[in-house]
Amino acid sequence: CKESCVALASCSYLLCEFQDFEGSEHIGSLSTGLLERSKAQEYRSQVHLCVYGGVYGFKNLKLCVEPLMEGYRVGMQTGDIQHAMFNASSFIKNSFFSGLNLREVERNIDKFGKEMIEYNQKAVYKSMLPVKRAVSDLILSTQDPLVMAKNSAEQNALLEQVVEQNNPIDVCDIYVFSGIVAYIYSRYELAAALVQKRYELEKNMLRTSLWSGVTAFYDGLIFLAMAHNSSEFEWSSKISNVMSNVKKFEQIGKSNNEHKLLLLEAEIKSRMGEKDNALKKYQLAIAAAEKNGFIHEQAIANERAADFFLRNNDKDKASQYYGEAYSLYLKWGAQGKADDLCRNIPF
Repeated sequence: CKESCVALASCSYLLCEFQDFEGSEHIGSLSTGLLERSKAQEYRSQVHLCVYGGVYGFKNLKLCVEPLMEGYRVGMQTGDIQHAMFNASSFIKNSFFSGLNLREVERNIDKFGKEMIEYNQKAVYKSMLPVKRAVSDLILSTQDPLVMAKNSAEQNALLEQVVEQNNPIDVCDIYVFSGIVAYIYSRYELAAALVQKRYELEKNMLRTSLWSGVTAFYDGLIFLAMAHNSSEFEWSSKISNVMSNVKKFEQIGKSNNEHKLLLLEAEIKSRMGEKDNALKKYQLAIAAAEKNGFIHEQAIANERAADFFLRNNDKDKASQYYGEAYSLYLKWGAQGKADDLCRNIPF
């Protein structure tokens, strides 16, 4: 029967959440195949949400953007408003993690946000607010964007509502997106504190916030940044656990994670004093991020390479890589970060 495609899609999503990626992909392909054969258009929104918002995202984030948008469009056409809006929310978060231009992401957030309010989809709207805040913080040019975010009435109200309603998934999303922004702005202690809060919360949850491997990548970058200023013992076990996960995700989806793994390896080599190997890894990470179209993480890789050259007293090379990072942040639409980088380059 037609409804079976939804049951299979739901099963695929659950398997993905519990990291049975092989089983999830197999069941997901059965679901999408049955959807097409049965021409069950009324269930397309649900299937796309579970499959393209699930295991296929681990395979290739960028290839899931359009199917999630289709899930939104078809849901609106067939009257499945709730799943249409969940597709829209997943589309927004996927766009952010894929490095789509932040100005475009901001416009889509405004568009879908208005529709969510109009159709009384308050829970979905609330789930989109953490990424909305992250996009705003990265776009806006201010002397201290994180202070601005902290003092934002919208963000404070969101935090209060989430805590009151005891919704751990939404709280985790706040920690994830706020942690990414804090890292990008080089507020490493804040980023590490947010990761730790998320870890504490996830101890009481059945599943963790994987986000197609994105959280493991930024966790690793944050731990490595902290390791530069702390004892190796304090962070080494955390870095080891993250690297194990990122390697696993890279095997599942190379286009998503090839550059992520290379950049983490570059940072590790840099800490170990293996300058030649570190430089090679930085260059490979930058090239892989460009090849796979992750402009924001290409920018981050260039900035980390610049930091590497600066630590090794090569200001000319550092200036070159900082300049490239600045240009890439602007192309991404992160005017606030680009301005912050200019203010904080130490020469």
